[in-house]
Amino acid sequence: MNKKISYTFFKTFTLFIIIFLLVSTAYIKNLNDIYSKETTNSIESELDLKIANIQNNFEILKKDTLYISYIYKLNKNKYILKDEISSLIALKESYLEVYFLKNNGKKFLEINDNNLSKDIQEKKYLNDLKKLERGDIYVSPIKLLKDKEKIINPAKPYIEIITPVYDKYDVQDGFVVIDYSLNDILITFSNSKFDLETLIINKNNYILNSQNSKYNFGFIFNKDMTFNNIHKDIYKEIGEYFEGTLKNDNYYINVKKTNITSWLNENKQPNPFELRFITRINNNIIDKKIDEYLNTIAWIVFLYFLVALFISFIFAEYKRTEKENKSRLKISNNVFENSHDGIIITNKENKVLQVNKSFTKITGYSEKEILHKTPKILKSTGYHTKQFYKNMWDSLNNENYWEGEITNIKKNGTPYTEELTISRIYTDEDEFYHIASFVDITEAKRNKKTIEDKLEENKTYLEIINDYLITVKVDINGKILDVSDAFCRICGYAKEEVIGQNHNIFRHPDTTKEFYLNIWDDIYSGKTWEGEIKNMMKNKEVYYVHAKISPMYNNKTITGYASVAVDITDKKRIEEMSITDELTQTYNRRYFNMTIEKEILRAKRDNKTMGFAILDIDFFKQYNDTYGHNKGDKALIETANCIKYTVSRASDYIFRLGGEEFGILVTDINEKNFTLLLEKLRTNVEDLHIEHTNSTLLNKELTISIGGIVFDSNNLTAEKAYKRADKFLYEAKENGRNKVVIQTDDSHISHKINSQRNNYCIL
Repeated sequence: MNKKISYTFFKTFTLFIIIFLLVSTAYIKNLNDIYSKETTNSIESELDLKIANIQNNFEILKKDTLYISYIYKLNKNKYILKDEISSLIALKESYLEVYFLKNNGKKFLEINDNNLSKDIQEKKYLNDLKKLERGDIYVSPIKLLKDKEKIINPAKPYIEIITPVYDKYDVQDGFVVIDYSLNDILITFSNSKFDLETLIINKNNYILNSQNSKYNFGFIFNKDMTFNNIHKDIYKEIGEYFEGTLKNDNYYINVKKTNITSWLNENKQPNPFELRFITRINNNIIDKKIDEYLNTIAWIVFLYFLVALFISFIFAEYKRTEKENKSRLKISNNVFENSHDGIIITNKENKVLQVNKSFTKITGYSEKEILHKTPKILKSTGYHTKQFYKNMWDSLNNENYWEGEITNIKKNGTPYTEELTISRIYTDEDEFYHIASFVDITEAKRNKKTIEDKLEENKTYLEIINDYLITVKVDINGKILDVSDAFCRICGYAKEEVIGQNHNIFRHPDTTKEFYLNIWDDIYSGKTWEGEIKNMMKNKEVYYVHAKISPMYNNKTITGYASVAVDITDKKRIEEMSITDELTQTYNRRYFNMTIEKEILRAKRDNKTMGFAILDIDFFKQYNDTYGHNKGDKALIETANCIKYTVSRASDYIFRLGGEEFGILVTDINEKNFTLLLEKLRTNVEDLHIEHTNSTLLNKELTISIGGIVFDSNNLTAEKAYKRADKFLYEAKENGRNKVVIQTDDSHISHKINSQRNNYCIL
């Protein structure tokens, strides 16, 4: 550990010790009060959570009851009703039985008969039901399940949930009854992480769930088994009407009341179903817990110092790494200035804005001499025709890109030839600049001529190849036979490290298997392959070469393959800058124009379908007007990251087409999967919950609209695909935004969100 890391480690660890001393002194001093309060709060929270849980169950029961009443009105066909209701209650074990009653109490339709219910003919019971109005829900007194008129042991309590049903003429036509088991509720209050007993008491003071089962359901088994007779000491303290918390020297009591009928009825409450929940804990349990807690704290202190040591070391290492990263960032910022390639940046009027050191070194012009002038100062016109320059500007105007060889004149009058790449970069809809990167290949061309001369003269051929060209020879299985010194310099391996190895040791993970299979298909068939390859050095850094791979023959039989390549690493770095949107780090519009036709041709060749979609952030101008452009840029970045997360296959493309508009291009996908993908993307963006108060949508959050098309690559051009996707994006906006509109070759499907029910509709 070096001195800087040791110092940072010492400071961090000392800070942890000080924090520990400050916190522990105050905490341990008041440990009894703290833990007593924590324990009582936990007990109350546990009870509140259980009550909230059963309230939620009853609210679901209410919705199901009213829903059954609703579908009864729609269709009285008993078979359809049975199917609908059976589907609704299929996985709800607490729904013991569902059936319908006539107004006279006679059962006339059973959904799942468990032999629980009888015709309801008691006069008082029927009179209570006849008072119910539309939407009212009646809760019966607690009953116990019977088998052949004998109560099942152990007792299984249930209640009847009843609401009136109406025919299609809105005439009251009877009642729907759900026999609802209370077993799960009683079990919920029997279980406790504090080993407590929470008693449930009905309004007549009878216990429903004592751990001693003989005390339960006294209103049926023993009328004297009331709470006040069984727990006289507690009853003396709390009486009939107490609600809240009570503490004394022996125990702590918490009492809560609730009316289940009020959960089921918003206004009036027919036949109130009231319960009391009584929880008791002895003070000696708290003392025992404190002892256990102190033991736990001892372990926590031990772990705290272990973690403190670990974090202190990690933080020290982080600070060291941060310093190194800053150094790397400084190096990255100096790539432009220190690149071996000459680089010149011009504005829209083709006036020079900036040049690097390599430019001044190659041309002899200082930055001051060339700033605000045009590249015509290099006097290339004497070496090229007007048509040459017309072709160059046509390519820049149409493709935003040009590359080729050009001859210029240095300040001292010496002509030189360069390999030039020009990229047009848009900063706004109408504003752009050009980045030109060039390599002085005068010497290379001279060397090439020298090589050719020496080849003719049959002198030092192998030495020249070894020194100047990146060459590799492999056998028919890709095993390396020989490499040049130039190859070793670019890859970082010594010759003896690579001889006998497979050539795939240089393969970069980003390069697909399909790419190499295409190369092997060509050279296996005796053809020569030429193109650019992304490789990986020994130190894992990336380098690019432009390679030409040809078969080697012996008596007309292929015995291996030879590759000749040139280093184009700096050139590729400039190209990557030219095709990437600076803000969102997605591909830009120029790369979209370069890519879509190629991908359509590829899909056509492979007989695959394609999906293309355009998405637009809803009301983005109003967002910028409300929150400012900095917030707008942040929203664009978050949306772009969400798109990258959702559309994540290696073969997928994401483009920023302009402003708040993005494009998505995927291959080998059908309409169903593309619809699911785009709908997932829409919901993922919505789930970012980016506030947008000036949105006209109900959620007042940032949303997107998407227009897409799935098409056979044989049927559509890139231009037509773009126009159709744009058309359906417009339709998505016109029909309310925050939606996906998809078209296949022969269908048109629109998905939208219904804010009332949060489900999908198909137009």
